[in-house]
Amino acid sequence: MSRKRQYLTLISLVMLFWLTHSFAEKGEGRSYVRDGVYYSDIILPFRLEPQQVEALGAGLTLRFQLDFSIIDTRNWGIDREIGALSQAYSIRLNAFTGRYLITNLNIGTKSDLFSTEEVESFFSGIQSIPLVDDSILDIEKNYRVIMEARIEAEGISQWIKTLSFWRETLDTELEVIEWKLLD
Repeated sequence: MSRKRQYLTLISLVMLFWLTHSFAEKGEGRSYVRDGVYYSDIILPFRLEPQQVEALGAGLTLRFQLDFSIIDTRNWGIDREIGALSQAYSIRLNAFTGRYLITNLNIGTKSDLFSTEEVESFFSGIQSIPLVDDSILDIEKNYRVIMEARIEAEGISQWIKTLSFWRETLDTELEVIEWKLLD
């Protein structure tokens, strides 16, 4: 391969890498105080995989789980976890109506959505999740919120998951998002 061709190949690969990473969807979170409680709004690149949509159509229920940790970030020593909480939703398809039923498992509220695109849009922007009471926190300290999100299939026994280890899984780990609690 000539020197010029190697140079062009290298430039093409670098540009391809830059383009794919600069336009990728990234999640983000922000927190604010309202009535003495810290709340968070999250933007998450939520997408259902084709096998998950197929599983919903076959009657399986999916669980969307958000796990939050509030960390006291220290300049010296080990960071300390102040608190943790989980927010969970179930997703299922009503075979009779053909609509998706989203249930907030923490408080019991329900939403009825028409398509998988609406489900993805619903979970891509979650707002007003209560995190922690401000009386617990010291305003002088530096706190960070770490959120982990995942989708899991419900009602599948562990031995079936073990048997299907080499096949495509219905469980998905989404992006871990981290942000400052106090701005």
